[in-house]
Amino acid sequence: METQFTRRSLLLFAGTGLAGVRLNAAATDFWNKKPPSQWTREEIDRLITKSPWAKEVKATYAPGENPSSNGGGSPNGGGGYPPNSGGGGYPGGGRSRGGIGIPGIGGLSIPGMGGGGRPRNGGGNGRGQTSPYQGTVRWESALPIQDAMKSDPPEEFGGHYVISVNGIPLMGGARYQGEDDSASSRRQEEDDMDRLKGLSLLEVKGKNHVQAGIAKRQVSSGSSFLIGFSKELLPLHTQDSEVIFTTQLGHLVLKAHFLLKEMLYHGELAV
Repeated sequence: METQFTRRSLLLFAGTGLAGVRLNAAATDFWNKKPPSQWTREEIDRLITKSPWAKEVKATYAPGENPSSNGGGSPNGGGGYPPNSGGGGYPGGGRSRGGIGIPGIGGLSIPGMGGGGRPRNGGGNGRGQTSPYQGTVRWESALPIQDAMKSDPPEEFGGHYVISVNGIPLMGGARYQGEDDSASSRRQEEDDMDRLKGLSLLEVKGKNHVQAGIAKRQVSSGSSFLIGFSKELLPLHTQDSEVIFTTQLGHLVLKAHFLLKEMLYHGELAV
Protein backbone atom coordinates (compact mmCIF):
# COMPACT_ATOMS: atom_id res chain seq x y z
CA MET A 1 0.00 0.00 0.00
CA GLU A 2 1.43 3.36 -1.02
CA THR A 3 1.75 6.01 1.66
CA GLN A 4 0.24 9.40 0.78
CA PHE A 5 0.78 12.67 2.64
CA THR A 6 -1.88 15.35 2.62
CA ARG A 7 -1.06 19.03 3.07
CA ARG A 8 -2.54 18.82 6.56
CA SER A 9 -0.38 15.85 7.60
CA LEU A 10 2.78 17.51 6.26
CA LEU A 11 2.04 20.66 8.23
CA LEU A 12 1.43 18.61 11.39
CA PHE A 13 4.70 16.73 10.83
CA ALA A 14 6.62 19.99 10.34
CA GLY A 15 5.02 21.44 13.45
CA THR A 16 6.11 18.43 15.48
CA GLY A 17 9.69 18.87 14.29
CA LEU A 18 9.75 22.53 15.23
CA ALA A 19 8.36 21.70 18.66
CA GLY A 20 11.21 19.24 19.11
CA VAL A 21 13.76 21.92 18.19
CA ARG A 22 12.16 24.34 20.66
CA LEU A 23 12.22 21.64 23.35
CA ASN A 24 15.92 20.97 22.74
CA ALA A 25 16.69 24.69 22.86
CA ALA A 26 14.87 24.98 26.17
CA ALA A 27 16.71 21.94 27.54
CA THR A 28 20.11 23.44 26.72
CA ASP A 29 19.14 26.77 28.29
CA PHE A 30 17.47 25.37 31.42
CA TRP A 31 19.35 27.80 33.70
CA ASN A 32 17.25 30.62 32.23
CA LYS A 33 14.00 28.63 32.20
CA LYS A 34 13.64 27.57 35.82
CA PRO A 35 15.09 28.42 39.25
CA PRO A 36 18.18 26.59 40.62
CA SER A 37 16.01 24.72 43.13
CA GLN A 38 14.39 22.88 40.20
CA TRP A 39 17.60 21.93 38.37
CA THR A 40 18.11 18.18 38.14
CA ARG A 41 21.35 16.40 39.00
CA GLU A 42 21.96 15.78 35.29
CA GLU A 43 21.39 19.45 34.45
CA ILE A 44 23.77 20.61 37.15
CA ASP A 45 26.41 18.17 35.93
CA ARG A 46 26.02 19.52 32.40
CA LEU A 47 26.23 23.12 33.61
CA ILE A 48 29.49 22.60 35.51
CA THR A 49 31.20 20.40 32.91
CA LYS A 50 29.94 21.36 29.44
CA SER A 51 28.16 24.70 29.11
CA PRO A 52 28.92 28.34 28.20
CA TRP A 53 30.78 28.54 31.56
CA ALA A 54 32.54 25.16 31.50
CA LYS A 55 34.74 23.78 28.73
CA GLU A 56 36.28 20.37 28.28
CA VAL A 57 39.94 20.82 27.33
CA LYS A 58 42.84 18.62 26.30
CA ALA A 59 46.31 19.74 27.35
CA THR A 60 49.31 19.86 25.04
CA TYR A 61 52.94 19.62 26.03
CA ALA A 62 54.83 22.90 26.02
CA PRO A 63 57.43 23.05 23.22
CA GLY A 64 60.26 20.65 24.03
CA GLU A 65 58.53 19.39 27.20
CA ASN A 66 57.11 16.01 26.10
CA PRO A 67 58.52 13.58 28.69
CA SER A 68 58.44 10.69 26.22
CA SER A 69 60.79 12.53 23.86
CA ASN A 70 63.20 14.33 26.20
CA GLY A 71 63.96 11.67 28.77
CA GLY A 72 61.73 13.18 31.43
CA GLY A 73 59.93 9.94 32.19
CA SER A 74 56.33 8.92 31.64
CA PRO A 75 53.42 11.37 31.97
CA ASN A 76 52.44 9.77 35.26
CA GLY A 77 55.87 10.04 36.84
CA GLY A 78 58.49 12.66 37.60
CA GLY A 79 56.38 14.80 39.90
CA GLY A 80 53.07 14.41 38.08
CA TYR A 81 49.70 13.62 39.58
CA PRO A 82 46.86 11.31 38.55
CA PRO A 83 45.28 13.05 35.56
CA ASN A 84 41.66 12.73 36.69
CA SER A 85 41.71 13.06 40.45
CA GLY A 86 38.72 15.41 40.55
CA GLY A 87 38.56 18.42 42.80
CA GLY A 88 36.26 20.23 45.14
CA GLY A 89 36.34 22.90 47.79
CA TYR A 90 38.17 26.22 47.67
CA PRO A 91 41.59 27.11 49.06
CA GLY A 92 42.55 29.86 51.43
CA GLY A 93 45.53 32.13 51.10
CA GLY A 94 46.29 35.72 50.16
CA ARG A 95 47.02 37.87 47.17
CA SER A 96 50.10 37.03 45.13
CA ARG A 97 52.42 39.29 43.20
CA GLY A 98 52.66 39.44 39.40
CA GLY A 99 54.59 37.09 37.12
CA ILE A 100 55.44 36.52 33.50
CA GLY A 101 53.52 35.80 30.34
CA ILE A 102 53.14 32.88 27.97
CA PRO A 103 55.11 32.56 24.72
CA GLY A 104 53.11 33.12 21.58
CA ILE A 105 50.49 35.36 23.23
CA GLY A 106 50.70 39.10 22.68
CA GLY A 107 54.38 38.80 21.80
CA LEU A 108 55.32 37.76 25.34
CA SER A 109 58.03 35.22 26.09
CA ILE A 110 59.25 33.30 29.10
CA PRO A 111 62.83 33.70 30.33
CA GLY A 112 64.67 30.42 29.94
CA MET A 113 62.56 29.21 27.01
CA GLY A 114 64.35 31.18 24.33
CA GLY A 115 62.93 33.82 21.98
CA GLY A 116 59.73 33.11 20.11
CA GLY A 117 58.78 30.15 22.28
CA ARG A 118 61.67 27.88 21.23
CA PRO A 119 62.03 24.65 23.19
CA ARG A 120 64.36 25.07 26.15
CA ASN A 121 65.27 21.39 26.14
CA GLY A 122 66.23 21.24 22.49
CA GLY A 123 64.72 19.31 19.62
CA GLY A 124 61.18 19.44 18.30
CA ASN A 125 59.62 21.92 15.90
CA GLY A 126 58.60 24.56 18.46
CA ARG A 127 54.97 23.40 18.61
CA GLY A 128 53.30 21.62 21.50
CA GLN A 129 52.30 17.98 21.14
CA THR A 130 49.02 16.53 22.35
CA SER A 131 49.16 14.98 25.82
CA PRO A 132 46.94 12.26 27.36
CA TYR A 133 45.63 14.74 29.94
CA GLN A 134 42.18 16.27 29.72
CA GLY A 135 39.96 18.09 32.17
CA THR A 136 37.54 20.97 32.66
CA VAL A 137 38.06 24.73 32.72
CA ARG A 138 35.19 26.41 34.58
CA TRP A 139 34.22 30.04 35.25
CA GLU A 140 33.74 29.76 39.04
CA SER A 141 32.84 33.42 39.63
CA ALA A 142 29.81 33.20 37.31
CA LEU A 143 26.53 33.27 39.23
CA PRO A 144 24.99 30.18 37.53
CA ILE A 145 28.05 28.11 38.52
CA GLN A 146 27.78 29.37 42.10
CA ASP A 147 24.07 28.54 42.11
CA ALA A 148 24.80 25.06 40.78
CA MET A 149 27.62 24.31 43.24
CA LYS A 150 26.02 26.19 46.15
CA SER A 151 29.32 27.84 47.00
CA ASP A 152 31.21 31.07 46.35
CA PRO A 153 34.89 31.63 45.54
CA PRO A 154 37.11 32.42 48.54
CA GLU A 155 36.95 35.94 49.93
CA GLU A 156 40.45 36.84 48.74
CA PHE A 157 39.27 36.35 45.14
CA GLY A 158 36.91 39.31 45.48
CA GLY A 159 37.09 41.67 42.51
CA HIS A 160 38.43 38.90 40.28
CA TYR A 161 37.10 36.67 37.57
CA VAL A 162 37.76 33.22 39.01
CA ILE A 163 38.53 30.35 36.64
CA SER A 164 39.22 26.80 37.78
CA VAL A 165 41.25 24.10 36.08
CA ASN A 166 40.14 20.60 37.08
CA GLY A 167 41.57 17.14 36.41
CA ILE A 168 44.89 18.22 34.85
CA PRO A 169 48.12 17.83 36.86
CA LEU A 170 50.82 20.41 37.44
CA MET A 171 53.43 18.37 35.58
CA GLY A 172 56.99 19.20 36.50
CA GLY A 173 56.06 20.89 39.80
CA ALA A 174 56.68 19.42 43.21
CA ARG A 175 54.59 16.38 44.01
CA TYR A 176 51.47 17.41 45.91
CA GLN A 177 52.04 16.69 49.59
CA GLY A 178 48.44 16.90 50.80
CA GLU A 179 48.64 17.15 54.58
CA ASP A 180 52.37 17.93 54.62
CA ASP A 181 52.53 21.36 56.28
CA SER A 182 56.28 21.65 56.64
CA ALA A 183 57.98 24.98 55.89
CA SER A 184 59.76 23.56 52.85
CA SER A 185 56.50 22.13 51.47
CA ARG A 186 54.73 25.46 51.93
CA ARG A 187 57.57 27.30 50.17
CA GLN A 188 57.48 24.87 47.25
CA GLU A 189 53.70 25.23 46.99
CA GLU A 190 54.03 29.02 46.97
CA ASP A 191 56.68 28.81 44.25
CA ASP A 192 54.48 26.50 42.15
CA MET A 193 51.48 28.82 42.49
CA ASP A 194 53.59 31.90 41.66
CA ARG A 195 54.72 30.20 38.45
CA LEU A 196 51.15 29.17 37.65
CA LYS A 197 49.95 32.72 38.22
CA GLY A 198 52.70 34.10 36.00
CA LEU A 199 51.81 31.69 33.19
CA SER A 200 48.06 32.36 33.18
CA LEU A 201 46.41 34.94 30.91
CA LEU A 202 42.86 36.07 30.17
CA GLU A 203 42.53 37.76 26.79
CA VAL A 204 39.70 39.49 24.95
CA LYS A 205 40.10 38.28 21.38
CA GLY A 206 41.79 40.94 19.30
CA LYS A 207 42.12 43.32 22.25
CA ASN A 208 43.79 43.41 25.64
CA HIS A 209 44.92 40.66 27.97
CA VAL A 210 45.59 40.53 31.69
CA GLN A 211 47.82 38.27 33.74
CA ALA A 212 46.49 36.38 36.75
CA GLY A 213 46.72 38.10 40.13
CA ILE A 214 45.97 35.04 42.28
CA ALA A 215 46.53 31.29 41.88
CA LYS A 216 45.68 28.64 44.47
CA ARG A 217 45.46 24.88 44.55
CA GLN A 218 42.08 23.62 45.71
CA VAL A 219 42.78 22.05 49.08
CA SER A 220 41.00 18.76 48.46
CA SER A 221 42.88 17.84 45.31
CA GLY A 222 46.31 17.88 43.74
CA SER A 223 44.88 18.44 40.25
CA SER A 224 42.44 21.31 40.72
CA PHE A 225 43.37 24.99 40.74
CA LEU A 226 41.71 28.40 41.08
CA ILE A 227 43.10 31.31 39.07
CA GLY A 228 41.92 34.91 39.52
CA PHE A 229 42.05 37.85 37.08
CA SER A 230 41.32 41.47 38.00
CA LYS A 231 37.91 42.67 36.79
CA GLU A 232 39.14 46.25 36.98
CA LEU A 233 42.05 45.59 34.62
CA LEU A 234 39.93 43.69 32.09
CA PRO A 235 36.25 44.77 32.00
CA LEU A 236 34.20 42.30 29.94
CA HIS A 237 31.13 43.08 27.82
CA THR A 238 28.94 40.99 25.56
CA GLN A 239 30.10 42.99 22.54
CA ASP A 240 33.63 41.69 23.14
CA SER A 241 32.40 38.37 21.70
CA GLU A 242 35.17 35.96 22.80
CA VAL A 243 37.50 35.69 25.77
CA ILE A 244 40.42 33.24 25.82
CA PHE A 245 41.93 31.67 28.93
CA THR A 246 45.45 30.24 28.66
CA THR A 247 47.67 28.68 31.29
CA GLN A 248 50.64 26.37 31.70
CA LEU A 249 50.73 23.68 34.38
CA GLY A 250 54.40 22.77 34.45
CA HIS A 251 55.00 20.91 31.18
CA LEU A 252 51.35 21.17 30.11
CA VAL A 253 49.68 24.02 28.22
CA LEU A 254 45.91 24.43 27.91
CA LYS A 255 43.53 26.93 26.39
CA ALA A 256 39.77 27.47 26.65
CA HIS A 257 37.54 29.77 24.60
CA PHE A 258 34.39 31.37 26.05
CA LEU A 259 31.75 33.18 23.99
CA LEU A 260 30.48 36.06 26.08
CA LYS A 261 27.21 36.35 24.15
CA GLU A 262 26.34 32.83 25.39
CA MET A 263 27.24 33.57 29.03
CA LEU A 264 23.93 35.26 29.81
CA TYR A 265 22.04 34.45 32.99
CA HIS A 266 18.55 35.92 33.12
CA GLY A 267 19.56 38.54 30.55
CA GLU A 268 22.80 39.62 32.30
CA LEU A 269 26.39 38.77 31.44
CA ALA A 270 27.50 36.27 34.11
CA VAL A 271 31.27 36.18 34.57
